[in-house]
Order: sequence, then C-alpha cells, then structure tokens
Amino acid sequence: MKRVGLVWLCGVSILAMAVMGVGSAVAADSTTTTGSSTSGSTDGNAKAAKTVQNDPLAGTVGSGLTRGVTSSSIKVGCYYTQQAFQGAEDGFKARFERANTNKEIPGGRTIDLSSCQDDGNNPQTNLQIIQKLAQQEGDFAIVGVSPNVLTASTDFVARSQVPTYGWAILPGTCGNRWFFGFNGCLVTNYPNKKHTVYQANLALGPIEATGQTPAQSKFALQAQDNDAGHSGNETISQLIKLEGAKVVYQEANIPASSAGVSFTPFVQAIKAANPNILLTLTDFQTAPGLTAAMTAGGYTGANVNYVGYVPGLLGSSSQLAAAFNGAYVSSQTVPSEQNTAYIKQMQKDLTAINAKTGSFVTLANSIAYAEADLLVSQLKAVGKTLNTKTFDQKINDGNYTYKSSAAGGQGQMEFPSMHFIPADCASMLKIDGTTYKQVVPFKCYPSLVKK
Repeated sequence: MKRVGLVWLCGVSILAMAVMGVGSAVAADSTTTTGSSTSGSTDGNAKAAKTVQNDPLAGTVGSGLTRGVTSSSIKVGCYYTQQAFQGAEDGFKARFERANTNKEIPGGRTIDLSSCQDDGNNPQTNLQIIQKLAQQEGDFAIVGVSPNVLTASTDFVARSQVPTYGWAILPGTCGNRWFFGFNGCLVTNYPNKKHTVYQANLALGPIEATGQTPAQSKFALQAQDNDAGHSGNETISQLIKLEGAKVVYQEANIPASSAGVSFTPFVQAIKAANPNILLTLTDFQTAPGLTAAMTAGGYTGANVNYVGYVPGLLGSSSQLAAAFNGAYVSSQTVPSEQNTAYIKQMQKDLTAINAKTGSFVTLANSIAYAEADLLVSQLKAVGKTLNTKTFDQKINDGNYTYKSSAAGGQGQMEFPSMHFIPADCASMLKIDGTTYKQVVPFKCYPSLVKK
C-alpha cells in the first residue's frame, strides 16, 4: 500500500470551509422547518429536495449546443489543484474507462477525458483553464476538484452552458444550473437563495456515534477567529438546537493563524462548560493541536472533527496519529473501511487503469470517482440525443435522480434540488492509532430547511 504524504493537508482544510458554511447566515424571520431528527439510509434527502425543487436556478437555459459531442465520443475536460488533490485524475479515469469498456454511454459513444490541468491554487488560473477547456478545446463537460472555483469561473460556466463538476463549497457553485456538486450544495448562503438549509449530519452523526439522544447531548463549538468560524458557529448551533440538543459553549476565538498559539486557555474554557461532545471546527493545521491539548487537559467527552479522514495520512506521521488518537471524524465520502460493493468496484476500476496508488483509495480518488459516476449517470439518463438543451431539460426539470452505480455508494440525489441542498450523507469513524474504525456506516440524514 502506498502512503499519502502531508501534501494533503491543504486539501482537507477545504472541507472545514464547507462544514462551517462559507458566508453562512441564518435569516432572522425563518420560521418554517422541514425534516426530522431521525437518520435515514443512502436513499436521499427527498423531503428537503421537494421543498426547494422550484427554487430559481442561475444560468443560461440549454439552447442545444453540441460542443464536444460527436457520433462516437464526448469530450470532457479536467481542472484541479494538484498540490491538494494529487491522484484525482486516476479517480476520473477509473470510472470513465469502465463506462467506455462496458459501453454504458448511449449511442455507442465513449468519454474522451483530457489530462487534468493544475490551477496552482490560483482562482485566476482556474478561470483561464475552464475557459480554455470550453472555448478552445471544445469540451462538452468539465470535471475537477479545487478550492479556486470562484464566482468568475462559475459565472462563466453558467452563461456558457458547460456542465461542470466539483466540490460545491463556494457560493457560486450553488443555485447554478450548470454546476454539479458531487454531494450536492454544501453552502448555506449563496446568491438569490430562497431557503436556509442545515446539514443534519453535522449534528446527528456525532450524536449517533456517541450513543446518545439529542436530549442528552451537550455540544461545545470551537472555531477560529475568521468569517467562516463565526458564521459556521452560528449556523451549526442553530442546527443543534433545532435537533433538540444543547449548546453549552460556542466560540470562534482561536487565531486564524494558529501557529505557536497555546491551546491551554481554550481547553480550560471548554472544560468549564462541561460538554459531552466537542466539535472542533477548525482547519487541518489547527485540529491536531487542539485535539491533543484537550486530551492532555483531561477532557473525556467526544472530540469530533470534519477534516481528519484522509486515508493513508495517519500512517505517514506518528506525531499526527498520536495527536488525533481517540478523536471522532466525519467523512462525506464513502470510507474504504465500509468495504461496500461501491468501494470494491472503485478499487477494481483503479487497478484496471494502473492507478498510481494501486487499489488503495485516496481522498482525491473518492471525490473524483464520485463526480465521474454522477456524470456517467446523467449521460445515460439524457440518452442518444445529447446537446446542452436535452441535457438541461432532462437533468434540471425535476425528472432526474442520481443513484450510485453500485450498492453502498454516495447518496441518492434528486435534481434540480441538489443545486440548493446537500446530499447530507456522512460516516462517523474513530481514530485508533493509525487506524480509522467505522462507528456509524455511511448514511444520509434529512436536512432541515427554513424559508
């Protein structure tokens, strides 16, 4: 097994942004809630989906462009931040090659994936790559993983009718007719939103992992002193209360750059509030230090973070593994530890293309493979007559539902609703030395939606 190096640190920090709801805000006049506090299966987030299904989408309605589509192939471009998501290209290629080999695409077409282009962690470069892929290389669709898909990039794909796939963790990626998050929209606030949506898994996953009921749960929320920390605390605390649990501590006061910071004052303040679940809502660079300090300070409750599931990472650093030991971590991709038919198929597909990590599934592999599985499913649903009009009508008119190509995969997603809400699926694992032990299997929870 090849181990994953510390290059992943900046990549997993991106999930902290998503979890904390970038730019999130709770409307003061929100009064109507849909959803429930019971966890479900991976059959989707249907109740929340029904609530938002008629919300307005931004972007040009499909006009019938055939860019990148021939009688024999469909051109697909690729962007990524290489430093953070090295290996993503293998994830895309693995799923597309299986589709080509098994002749899954209607009309006998194959998917022609171009080499992934690195945006160098630069939003302007990301925009240039996406424009080049659509305008110069003539790709029908674009897949990728990057934290740099800012408004300029999403506005371009929206007006240019380019089906684009990625991690929907920034405002422009949500409510966008032409952008598809591999697990829905994870942003609480985005332009022209009509509803406020809470990811129920952020609260219900930890409650279930600790074997408590909401009424028994006393949460502490510790974030960093930045916009994401403050707004995220507000959103998640609202969710916890709506689910019937208590928030006994809520601070976003760890310096945004936590290098050299003493965690002792934060440990003392958290312990004084007497929580039994601590949500460590920080970036990856901060989470290990705070987690270790809480353990050393005698905290005996559950310590939960949302950035620590990176397969192979614990084995590459004994210091990191020791810092995280005993912590719970949430994963919004299906963990390899679950060993479902979906995971086994992904491992088989990676092996078939001679992936750099062999059958070992990395975080980048998981995200890329999930995006590719979604695109393949959509192409199959659209059928033989493929252009931007037929694609838009089929996927965004409310009659398309994504289901994983193998059992035990990513959660079901109803479109167009998933442009506005998360799939709301996660697994809870506990770190034991260099091992992730699954505590709660990957499942979907019913989001709470407010007008």
